[in-house]
Amino acid sequence: MALFNYATKEVTLKIVYYGPGLSGKTTNLQYLHSVIEPDKKGKLISLATEADRTLFFDFMPVELGKIKDFSIRFQLYTVPGQVRYNATRKLVLKGADAVVFVADSQRSLLEENIQSFENMRENLRENNIDPDDIPIVIQYNKRDLPDIMLVEELNSHLNKKGYPYFEAVAIEGRGVKETFQEITKLLLKHISKKHKIDIAPEEERVPEDIVMEEKPTTVKKEETEFVPSIDRSIADEKILDLLNEIKGLLQKVENTINVGTDIDSTLEYLRLSIESMRESLHENTRKQDDLLKLLKDIKNSIDNAKKKKRWIFFG
Repeated sequence: MALFNYATKEVTLKIVYYGPGLSGKTTNLQYLHSVIEPDKKGKLISLATEADRTLFFDFMPVELGKIKDFSIRFQLYTVPGQVRYNATRKLVLKGADAVVFVADSQRSLLEENIQSFENMRENLRENNIDPDDIPIVIQYNKRDLPDIMLVEELNSHLNKKGYPYFEAVAIEGRGVKETFQEITKLLLKHISKKHKIDIAPEEERVPEDIVMEEKPTTVKKEETEFVPSIDRSIADEKILDLLNEIKGLLQKVENTINVGTDIDSTLEYLRLSIESMRESLHENTRKQDDLLKLLKDIKNSIDNAKKKKRWIFFG
């Protein structure tokens, strides 16, 4: 859902890149982050598990104008593609305003694409989001590989509702910007219709005019800020390490509040970290008192952050 920050006069719109493992979701975000002007984007944050990861960053394209008096800020997320991380996928999808489904065009992965697409619709419903009332764009990625399906074949299996779709080679940046421009255009129209408001561009521009730097066609590995990986079969001796990790994240929040800088991104990946830790530790009974106390301390810190910023989203 669109989040209106009345203190900073910003509206935050959340776009989630969904799809099976290794379909190119991460590559899409890395490319977009590399071409968006530096002064308009936040850090590229990665929350890692032992075999997959969730990425996100936010940016504010001033070219799109405002919703009423509110500047528009986008938050872009990926979800882990592995089936065993469904709880994390569901969590990341919470509050989504739009979805880009990244499909792998290889014929051998058709079934995985279908399962992931149905899983996306199911998780939207689990989050009280109508999958038929949210902007969705499909990207058919890896069009440079051998033994790929025709677009008509892919549409017959994945696009029975007639969503906009794009062919892509995300590793080279082909089709990435076009996919993103389409989902932002659909999202702004959706928000305008849903809230019965006009979106006033500052310079008569549309989403296609989002300023992006020219970059080489091949995506290079971009430096990201990592949250340490979580071992799903965690042993008792690792609990103290996780508790220390939570303490470190808590300290980062407190330090950020003290220096008066923007803490939205810090709190967002802090929230995702805590949820992953909860899921990893749900069968462990040792050190529960210490863990609960630390989680309570984190909640108190975020309550203090709310007082300072007057608005923070914490799921």
